[in-house]
Amino acid sequence: MFEAKRKRAFTLIELLVVIAIIAILAALLLPALAKAKQTATGIACMNNNRQLMVAWNMFATDNDGRIPYASAYYQEPTVRFSWAVGTVNNPTFNESENYITKGVIYKYVGNSDDVFRCPADTSMVKDNTGRLVKRERSYSMNIFMGGWSGWAFWGDQEWEVYHTLEGIGNPSERFVLLDMRPNSINAGNYRVDMSGWPDKSNLHRFWQDYPGVYHIDATMFSFADGHCDKRRWLDERTKNPPENPDGTIPNRKISTPNNKDVYWMQERTTRRETPQRKYTGPAYAYTAKLANWPYWGYWKSPGE
Repeated sequence: MFEAKRKRAFTLIELLVVIAIIAILAALLLPALAKAKQTATGIACMNNNRQLMVAWNMFATDNDGRIPYASAYYQEPTVRFSWAVGTVNNPTFNESENYITKGVIYKYVGNSDDVFRCPADTSMVKDNTGRLVKRERSYSMNIFMGGWSGWAFWGDQEWEVYHTLEGIGNPSERFVLLDMRPNSINAGNYRVDMSGWPDKSNLHRFWQDYPGVYHIDATMFSFADGHCDKRRWLDERTKNPPENPDGTIPNRKISTPNNKDVYWMQERTTRRETPQRKYTGPAYAYTAKLANWPYWGYWKSPGE
């Protein structure tokens, strides 16, 4: 008669060795998995930008080459020709889905809400009713692409605001969209402060608007020729701007002399207008109060 062999159990040391090996493998794999996830969100963000740029171009093609406004408030009569309506006002208020649907390129993206939000943007905000919801929009448009109701901010009158596809010189070097920091995004535009361009870098500054850093200290950009690319920021002042106690970006001029990131954006934003256009209307903030509103913008309905 044969005696059955007893199965030998693992010793404590052997179990500890196995656990240690698993921990080492996990430590090796987790960064790779995180990087793979970041790569995937970057690809998805780039795809969003491409869809938005196709929509932007289709809209212009359908309208004699005229591009939509970068911004207009929902109460302004020019709002019906803006790419995205309303504001996301930093972390305290979220524009309703209805405002996105009123943007002129919405139908060109197949009435999709998702393309307006970077998948890496997980910020939550309060909507009009006080509910905590996902932010509706992560992207903003170069203010010089269509302007605010067609025109520049005060102080920017010397810089060209592009109104048509044909009027955009060197479109591969003029950005249209970028993703913004969740505590900086507000209206539909992004304003690059052109102070100091091209050879007075001591005057570089930001003015409330800061680019997003969703992609490992990088921002996704789309350009007027349709291509998209990421820009990895070099200056810590770009990646980590000052904040108010409530987490928002200060609404003031923030000096950042000799900032290579600012210069990079300035190079791809606009150029001085020659000859300079004569601005006959009031400041952009008063367009909603202007009775004779056709002073503003280059979009008018028949008979207006």
